[in-house]
Amino acid sequence: LPLCGYYSWSWTSGGSVGPPGANCGIAFSGYADVGLALASFGGGTLAVPALLALGGGNEAGAFGALPGTSDLERVRDTGYAGVVFDVERVEGPAVVTVPAFAKAFAAAKELGLFVVVTTSHSAPVNTDDPADAVALVKAWAADENIDVISPQLYTTGTEPEPQFDETWACKGQGCTWEVFRHARAHFAPSVVDESHYPAVKAYFAATYGIHTDGFIQWAQRAAQH
Repeated sequence: LPLCGYYSWSWTSGGSVGPPGANCGIAFSGYADVGLALASFGGGTLAVPALLALGGGNEAGAFGALPGTSDLERVRDTGYAGVVFDVERVEGPAVVTVPAFAKAFAAAKELGLFVVVTTSHSAPVNTDDPADAVALVKAWAADENIDVISPQLYTTGTEPEPQFDETWACKGQGCTWEVFRHARAHFAPSVVDESHYPAVKAYFAATYGIHTDGFIQWAQRAAQH
């Protein structure tokens, strides 16, 4: 840290090399299932440490069952140094999902994996109930097994400037940026591209007193041949 990370999409030929000076590459497929995520990524060489993303914004990326120790061992044994949980859709009530995520994060740390949680703005946008989303982010803020929390400051991924909106589905119930003020994890938002980072750093420092420890870039940057 500070993190200069990037997502490399599995469906693009050759993948992304990220911004100049990248120090973390993330294999992104959109699948929550470990087997599918591992099988789908063939997108070039990633900056190290290389992390595997699980989850995404559509049905294939929804979290019902969480990966267990054997799944996470496969991630480690494939050569990844960590896991990025992209949590935008969660199925099941908080009484089930909060401990399930905590167990998965703890299992990953036990295996020596780096743990990142990224989410749609300030919380998962699609949960059984808005209160479930609030419970999840409050639990993540308190979780000592998460290394980095990375809220996505975009919706389509093509925005010309960062979006600081809190997740509309649950902000009335409390899934606000305030939750992250005392988070144990490092705070390194996901942004469209690195040019957004100075504004992001300034905004969270001035508005919430949150120190940002870098960023993860969504936009793809092809290798120059």
